[in-house]
Amino acid sequence: MKKIIFTLLMSTVAMGSFAQLSTEVGYNIGFSSYLGDLQPKAFTYDQPGFSTGFHIRHNITSQLAVRGMVNYGRLNASDAKSLDQGHIQRNLSFRTYIMEFGGVMEVNVLPFDKFNTKNKKYRRYFNFTPFFFGGVNVFHFNPKTLYKNEWVALQPLQTEGQNYSLTQIAIPFGFGFKHQVSKHIGFQIEFGFRKTFTDYIDDVSTNYPDLNKMALNNPTAADLSFRGDELPENPQTIPTAGSQRGLSSNMDWYLINNVSFTYKIFQNKKY
Repeated sequence: MKKIIFTLLMSTVAMGSFAQLSTEVGYNIGFSSYLGDLQPKAFTYDQPGFSTGFHIRHNITSQLAVRGMVNYGRLNASDAKSLDQGHIQRNLSFRTYIMEFGGVMEVNVLPFDKFNTKNKKYRRYFNFTPFFFGGVNVFHFNPKTLYKNEWVALQPLQTEGQNYSLTQIAIPFGFGFKHQVSKHIGFQIEFGFRKTFTDYIDDVSTNYPDLNKMALNNPTAADLSFRGDELPENPQTIPTAGSQRGLSSNMDWYLINNVSFTYKIFQNKKY
């Protein structure tokens, strides 16, 4: 899998090197969101985070480009804000910072960048266009929760009795709108989705372990595996071993929607 991803990324970079019309560097800022066991609503901003990052785009043709990007953002959610009574009684919460890097291929709907001097004279070009993108990312995360006024990392505690990797692969895809304000200055709005292959961005996936047994070896892990007994009114009884804690059949997603500002550098010749 890693060899395939590496080959695809190198291929897109090679395409840009041999046929690029221009290169752009950009900065983006926006919002992030998460979809998983603590936030089952699809694509909501009830509990938004922030995101920021940089990218480099090589425009191969007026309608095709490759982009390398690095993004940093925050994801968070809490059962206390859920509309599901079962989630409220579970009383879990998390926060994680996401660092992602990778590459995507962009397809412009319209022939883009009328300011490019290399444009064909007989064809019409636009300084605006919708676009679609897709590619491969690698991201790192580290879910934590607030416990006794401190942010505690959850992965080392193995709150479900399982271990998992904090570095994963995601499939970024989405759409947006870009506008070339002048020969060198650009602006774009992007709506991006990340399909991941982990269910542990929120540290919740499968079933409860034996909490009484866990408490003997690691009382903090037992306390943070189930927090319904912390509720001030009607504290919940400790769940039995093997009872459902999360929904492992659905992998976690995260979203990054942002606004980007770019500076374009035109190439003197094709290579």
